[in-house]
Amino acid sequence: MGGEGEELLTIVDEIRKIEALRNIELDIPQLVVVGGTSAGKSSILQALTRLPFPVATQLCTRFVTETTIRRCASSEKPGYRIEVKMDNSSHILSAPLEPMIFDDDNWQTVELNLKQDIADVFEAMSVDNLPTTTVSKTNGSFKKHTEQTATRMPQLLRHRVQITVRTKDQAFFSIVDIPGLISHGAPQDEKLSKELIVEYIKNKEAIILAVIPANNAPENEAVFRIIADNKANDRTIGVITKCDKIDGDPGKIFDLLRNRKGHDHLNLGWFAVRNRGQDEVSSQANFEERDRKETELFESGKWKEALLNPSPLKSVDSNVLGIKNLKHAVRKTMNKQVKENFPRLKAQMKDLKRENEKHLKRMGDPRTDPKEQRRYLSKVQALYENEVDKSLHGDYRVPKDHTHASHLRYHIKKFNDEYAQEMEYKGYKYVWRLEEDHTVPEIQGKNKGAGHQIGIFEWIYQTWDYLIGSEVKGDIPQNLKKKLFDEQAESWEARARSYIEKVKMAIRDCNEDLFKEACKDDGLRWKIQELLEQLETKAFVAAEAEFDNILGDLGYIGSWHPMLDGDIEMYQKIRATRQVQRDSPSDQPNQSKDSGQQTDSVEKLALSLTSFAAHNKRIYEIHDWLFAFWKVAFPRFVDNVIIQVVERHLLNQNGPLRLFNRDWVDDLSDEDLQRLAGEDEATTNERQSIKDKLQGLNDALEKTNHVMH
Repeated sequence: MGGEGEELLTIVDEIRKIEALRNIELDIPQLVVVGGTSAGKSSILQALTRLPFPVATQLCTRFVTETTIRRCASSEKPGYRIEVKMDNSSHILSAPLEPMIFDDDNWQTVELNLKQDIADVFEAMSVDNLPTTTVSKTNGSFKKHTEQTATRMPQLLRHRVQITVRTKDQAFFSIVDIPGLISHGAPQDEKLSKELIVEYIKNKEAIILAVIPANNAPENEAVFRIIADNKANDRTIGVITKCDKIDGDPGKIFDLLRNRKGHDHLNLGWFAVRNRGQDEVSSQANFEERDRKETELFESGKWKEALLNPSPLKSVDSNVLGIKNLKHAVRKTMNKQVKENFPRLKAQMKDLKRENEKHLKRMGDPRTDPKEQRRYLSKVQALYENEVDKSLHGDYRVPKDHTHASHLRYHIKKFNDEYAQEMEYKGYKYVWRLEEDHTVPEIQGKNKGAGHQIGIFEWIYQTWDYLIGSEVKGDIPQNLKKKLFDEQAESWEARARSYIEKVKMAIRDCNEDLFKEACKDDGLRWKIQELLEQLETKAFVAAEAEFDNILGDLGYIGSWHPMLDGDIEMYQKIRATRQVQRDSPSDQPNQSKDSGQQTDSVEKLALSLTSFAAHNKRIYEIHDWLFAFWKVAFPRFVDNVIIQVVERHLLNQNGPLRLFNRDWVDDLSDEDLQRLAGEDEATTNERQSIKDKLQGLNDALEKTNHVMH
């Protein structure tokens, strides 16, 4: 593999190992080994990596092993790093041992220590040790202590062991060994073994080594069904192990190796290898001895016959036999895969970076200490205050929709107009009468039945009659005018309260909308509104007190408004003039009138005026005063309610819309800030997770920038 391909593979592996990117579905090329529990995967792992992994034991089947071998940089010594990565859902908070790091100029020294440390890690991850102890290495020995939170774990684990080895002369190679697929075991282990395989092979850039023993055909291997279900056949290399253990005719194995089109065909082909026997493992035979015996196997017996067979239909290609050919094919495939994938991977990471940056921005500034919390609240408050100003000054955020809650000034003006018109046209109990004033028919009919609806003159007459007291005969009762006005204006309080409630509701709706616009954090917004609720109640109480004062002032019926006297005089003059016109004789221009007739007319007119004054004048005067005063009093009352209650108390500086202000934020104690704006644990963890992902993506993208294109 060329230098560029090795460099790309190295960078891709470094990206894959960035822990913050672990749960991000990046399409990173990687080599994944899968198979059954007795397929010989550990031997394949040993042979491909030339590292001393345990074999002939169940220890290695409990967890995922991620192994990387790379060349040393010019400034590095040969060495290794072994680290256990605990699954996030584990009840055990700490790894069973600290990372193991070692380097030395002598590779043999490194290899000896590596063998021992790998054995120690696998022992620490064993069924007997992992559930109940945490193991740490100090001065070459292990110290064990019981974890109080530890509980008995199932046989299989989601934890991972990462092994990174640096050598002087070995090209880059990376492989992931998945625990064997369990078919007859504890239900939770069967389930987890399948989940782990799917988790790794679902990555569309993964190259799969599907390992089966020579005595087990692929149609009987459950692992191939999983591969097929995940549509991964076209990126799978079949590996047949234990080829020295074939009983009977190897014809089926040869057919697989020929890889003809059909049910068992794999685009990346089939390979055959020989596993080390138990005696070789026990005697610690080296890898050169293993390779020699493998070569002897494939150059003898049925294998030799198949290699030398002149018929293409019956021969077996020597390039699919042995670990060296398998490793060459793997490197070639991975090199091709990573070159094709690299631009896509880089683009995918850039997209993920943008998405996470947007997410972090939506979360707002961090709020872990009082300074950050106050700064964050101040920004929210400034946004809120700006929205309030827009709503009160008509600079609406949604300009063309007057039904929108934020159009507060529009709604208030509409309520003002409706309230003023309602008071003008409905703000009295009895209809005013200025036309029919020759007689007072309502008074003449005052003794009608109970169902009779009296008019304003009869009402004035009756009220006068009810209030007659110690005053001189013919004088107006002392409290008559106040009593009449109070009754005529008795609907004012209810109409005003209805208007004020409409304003309050509009303010609440507007406030809710403005808070949602200024503060996207639901939890924080609810806390702010909850804390402000008492102040809002005080503002409404103050408005109510102001309204009560205005109602109290209704008892004062005096006015110095210039319209009052003028209107009274005008109404009375109109009545007197109309009475004279009705009772005076009609002008007869063509008839002469003698002095006697003229005298009679004058006397009749005088008698009529006297009668008018005696029977009606006082009632009319009271009516006209009441009407004139009402015309002055109702707009005064309307103005007072609008200006003093709504504008002063509900919309001004102490109103509900102005309570969330800078002074309020500045006066919050550190404890209040923490309760109000402090992030909960979930938010803090989410923010940190996003930051970690962004850091990981930045690190990964930085690595890709060094690659020559």
